[in-house]
Amino acid sequence: MLRTLAFWGLALATGLIFAASPDGRKIGERTARKLVEEALVATGKRVPSSQIRPIAFYWSPEFYNFEAVLGQSEGLPALRYAFSVNPWNGEVWSIMECTRVTSPAIEKEQDAIWKRSGLPAEAREPLHEKRPGTCAADDD
Repeated sequence: MLRTLAFWGLALATGLIFAASPDGRKIGERTARKLVEEALVATGKRVPSSQIRPIAFYWSPEFYNFEAVLGQSEGLPALRYAFSVNPWNGEVWSIMECTRVTSPAIEKEQDAIWKRSGLPAEAREPLHEKRPGTCAADDD
């Protein structure tokens, strides 16, 4: 009986820890890709959505990272754009410029992400401060 109670107590505590974890409140890759598509529009870059692909960016593995490639034409090299998306709040970063990319459409989606997350208001600022690993705090 005592072992059973201990087991259920441990199971309940473990469940509460996982339920409270912000990992369960992250956006998915599809939403991150949509935000990158909006970032390309906001920055005036015309790249077909079929040319946006996930990449491994070792300096920010906790972010969703994408590369948008505007293919070669007439012997010119391809143009490449790289973005990181914060999985907790949907902030989009241009990796090469170390700047946040925003627009009214991106802000609208970010507000929806925040509402769906259920995270407390005091979590907003620490999550806002997260940035890709190559971008220092004074790059803003």
